[in-house]
Amino acid sequence: MLQAIRDKTSGWIAYLIIGLISIPFALWGINSYLGGGEEQPAAVVNGNEITARDLDQAYARYRERLMQVFGGKLPDIFSDENAVKEQVLSQLIEERVLLDYVEDQGYRVGPDALFREIAQIPAFQKDGRFDKELYQAQLRSQGYSPALFELELRRQKEMQQPETGIRNTALVPQLLLDQALALKHEQRKLRLLTLPARPDAVTVSDQEIKDFYEQQKGRFMEPARVRLDYIELSLDALKKGIEVDEDLLRQRYDEQRDQLTTPETREARHILITVPEDADDAAVEAARQKLLEIRQRIEAGEDFSDLAREFSQDPGSASDGGSLGEIERGMMVKPFEDALFALQPGQISDPVRTQFGWHLIRLDGIKPGGTRSLDEVRDRLADEIRTEQAETQIYDLAETLANIGYEEPDSLQPAADQLGLPIQTTDWFTRSKGEGLAANEQIRQIAFSEDVLNQKRNSDLIELGENTAVMVRLNAHEPERLKPLDQVREQIVALLKAKKAREQALEQGQALLERIRSGELDLQRAATEQGVELKDVGFIKRDSKQLPAELRGAAFSMPKPEGKPRYQGVAGVKGDYSILELSEVTVDQAAITDAERQTLAKALLTATGNYDYQAFLKTLVEQADIQRTPVKELQ
Repeated sequence: MLQAIRDKTSGWIAYLIIGLISIPFALWGINSYLGGGEEQPAAVVNGNEITARDLDQAYARYRERLMQVFGGKLPDIFSDENAVKEQVLSQLIEERVLLDYVEDQGYRVGPDALFREIAQIPAFQKDGRFDKELYQAQLRSQGYSPALFELELRRQKEMQQPETGIRNTALVPQLLLDQALALKHEQRKLRLLTLPARPDAVTVSDQEIKDFYEQQKGRFMEPARVRLDYIELSLDALKKGIEVDEDLLRQRYDEQRDQLTTPETREARHILITVPEDADDAAVEAARQKLLEIRQRIEAGEDFSDLAREFSQDPGSASDGGSLGEIERGMMVKPFEDALFALQPGQISDPVRTQFGWHLIRLDGIKPGGTRSLDEVRDRLADEIRTEQAETQIYDLAETLANIGYEEPDSLQPAADQLGLPIQTTDWFTRSKGEGLAANEQIRQIAFSEDVLNQKRNSDLIELGENTAVMVRLNAHEPERLKPLDQVREQIVALLKAKKAREQALEQGQALLERIRSGELDLQRAATEQGVELKDVGFIKRDSKQLPAELRGAAFSMPKPEGKPRYQGVAGVKGDYSILELSEVTVDQAAITDAERQTLAKALLTATGNYDYQAFLKTLVEQADIQRTPVKELQ
């Protein structure tokens, strides 16, 4: 019972509780049950306070869920605590407003409906049925009483009713569905010419290079980097220095002799004729005679396996020709075992009586047992002993290293001398990247910490895993610095040339586009004049891979042509400039299937329902009386 509780509460029951408290419980918090002080409220909604404590609790739950989603490490986007708290507060205000609406409109969840909801939760079920004892135990394990849990669940379900009603009554007009399908399967006929950026055709002056360098110094900073000295305690390294005494090795061998001994096994088949325990002598003898007849047929040349399939009454082996696999002493009842181990390979026993009936046994082979020699297991036993001795040593050495490193914070040498361990040195590395030991993010963080970087002290002992620990110390430090101009000159030249070439292509392309739009040139003549290829793209759809995304986006944002082509210029991400010609727009009606229509209709219903519900919430909030305190003022 207790194990079942532990198993389930460690699973999704915990998330169920969190899910419940994330909506309605966040509106009152534990403060509403225990009473609160006179702290400044985070918000007042229609006269009801959302306290700073409520906000902190909701924020903590939100962070916990984010940590679970992102594997324990939050992205930088969530680093601004106040900004995230403002979002959480907005959510709490929405929930408070929704609760007021639910209470005013008289939404209710009756006891029968509530019980059905609880009874359907798998965490409260035993053998597929609701279990009251398990229900109460689960809630106790989470610090909940049934009354409080049911109150919160009822409130949650009541608050879900308006949302469910709005989402389930969403409508998608047929015209909207037809338009969406038409947009998805729209085809546009295109031609394209591209003016490439030509950075090799432009020049940059020394002054331009110097000006760019001065204006963009932040782009040419060399990040701070360090080298570390370190002492490493490694189980594998300790094992290499341990010599295993031959007497100890033999003692370990003797201790494990039983584990290293394999018994003799025999591969056998049998034919069983069952005899009931209460059978009379005549029935017993009849079964034995039947086996004797079968034995005679085998001796006459018939196959034992075939006869076992035909006559054996052992359901476990008959279909496999009577095969019992490999048998060692102690696996079978004594009469059977005695008969089997008295046979030679190929021999067939006389009928053997056991409590199951009469057996005919054939020995197919013998696999002799024996004990593996010391030489066969020497390496394994030696490694086992080394591991045990190294594990004992590493704990003592780690404690000694930690103590000496703390008592002698200005050097690793005393610890290295006393422990007989070498001081090693890393390559240079930065806060964000390193190799070898510095590939470990924890090491990089400690390397740039106040104690190690600025105070130049030994670090604490750092555990890198079960079997490895290190202590590090700063060897050398190079602060962030501006790279010399000569070192980045080529990079700056490339950047300036690319910028100039992009600007030239843009200027040239826009002028050419105006001439085409005015009718001075058509697209073919423009391509000929510029010495570039005119590409006839043909009809493409929105998801076509024929063109880069920026060109597809521009092509499908152009107005439909009305009697004459439309033209649009697009600056490419590589600095080139393209001119698109749109001459025709059609819809591929044949590609629209009934299945797609149904799928899209469901998606649009969901989207419309979501939109309607969010609009409903927004209206409630706009109509509510809300006084909100900026989060930074609550600190």
